[in-house]
Amino acid sequence: MEVQQQSPKVGAGLSFAALTMLYSVMLLGVYITASHQGLSCPDWPLCPNGFALPSERHFFEHYHRVMVIITAALIYMTAAYTFWNTKPARRTAMIAAIVVSVQIVFGMLVVTLRLEPLIVAIHLSTGILLFAMTLITFLTSLRLARRRRESTTL
Repeated sequence: MEVQQQSPKVGAGLSFAALTMLYSVMLLGVYITASHQGLSCPDWPLCPNGFALPSERHFFEHYHRVMVIITAALIYMTAAYTFWNTKPARRTAMIAAIVVSVQIVFGMLVVTLRLEPLIVAIHLSTGILLFAMTLITFLTSLRLARRRRESTTL
């Protein structure tokens, strides 16, 4: 019995959602760093109020962490989807899934080690690698979806 493959549009859409969320998380992280709010929420993984509405002091750091949870879930979902359905994007999606896990650990270390400069630099550098892998996954998935669409319209 042959397993029917899902539409390549799903992979492209999922990887685009992951890429968009990742870019948003990175922008918010840059804002937090540039505005010296990196330790505005000294607890990890959540701020003092947990998932409740954060105080003004914890607002950006709180939402950065909530967005990270959503983004990581999208990256893991993309990796799972490509593992079963999109062989060309499989490698970069799997690397992204591993790197997002590492990135979360470094994010924890940034907070628990109180903005240790080397850890902050590694966290930012790992974010760039994660963005690259997610971007390549999206572009590969998009190319595959376009090829499939063109082959079905012929």
